[in-house]
Amino acid sequence: MKKGYTRREAVKRRERMMILAGIADFFGTVASFVVILLCVVVLTTLFTWFRSDIQEVFSTILGPLLNALEV
Repeated sequence: MKKGYTRREAVKRRERMMILAGIADFFGTVASFVVILLCVVVLTTLFTWFRSDIQEVFSTILGPLLNALEV
């Protein structure tokens, strides 16, 4: 037959689980912060690339259109 927990064992087990849950929450928060920072870096890089490349994109698109209209 399975032995039940005494009150002291149950309290000790609950405290241990609460500590482990707190540690898991801490690491989850740190990991989430790192993911958010990476997303900000990627968006910043994308915006910088788009800003520097937009003139070339428009010249590539508008060049043939303007040449076609000069008939």
